[in-house]
Amino acid sequence: MMPPAQLDHVSLAVPAAAPAWPLLRTRLGGAWAIGGTAPTFRFSTLRYANGMCLELLEPRPESAFVTRFLDRSGPGMHHLTFKVPDLQAAVDAAAAAGYPCFGVNTDNPAWQEAFIHPRVAGGTLVQLARSLPDEPPPAPADLPPAGSAPATLRTVEWSATDPARAIALLRLLGGRVTGGVPGPVEVTFRTTRIRVRDVAGPARLEFEGVDPVTRVSYAGRGGVPFRDPTLGVDIVLR
Repeated sequence: MMPPAQLDHVSLAVPAAAPAWPLLRTRLGGAWAIGGTAPTFRFSTLRYANGMCLELLEPRPESAFVTRFLDRSGPGMHHLTFKVPDLQAAVDAAAAAGYPCFGVNTDNPAWQEAFIHPRVAGGTLVQLARSLPDEPPPAPADLPPAGSAPATLRTVEWSATDPARAIALLRLLGGRVTGGVPGPVEVTFRTTRIRVRDVAGPARLEFEGVDPVTRVSYAGRGGVPFRDPTLGVDIVLR
């Protein structure tokens, strides 16, 4: 049986994180959650009012997978991460349901992870992870101050190559399915929705509780999607 999973964050691959701070940090008030440097990538994570996090992945000179992703697709949504209390149980349950994992790593008790390939997951990379509570590292010196209270990252929308398979995986992970026929299917994890569509295009992030000045500055008015070239996704501000 799949242990209860928690949608933790959506990860975007970008050439550099700093150009995204004026929107994600200053205007949308994302609170510093965690960040760090691995041998092949750098990551920075902001947390929003409902607890949902947004991670930015930057390549390092030795990078392979982030650079390869950017060369192939440009900036955009890289993966979804779900936290689980027992990684091996989650891997076994996923495999039993037809979603075998790869890259299973349980060497570090503080961070264990496994991945479900986009071809298997229905169109996007899915990371399963187990982590132990730890004191987050300090925010980087170049992170600007938050200019407002955190907005709510309410919806992550992505284009599935196999919507039925993607929705079945999200249900396996504990999501509650709503919508569809007609219209897109939404799968809710506590306070965040994943909207699955069958039309090709970039991912979309929808924020709520955004101040009127920011909505007008970026989109002209609330609810109108705009493409952020730094992030490679569509943004909706409400």
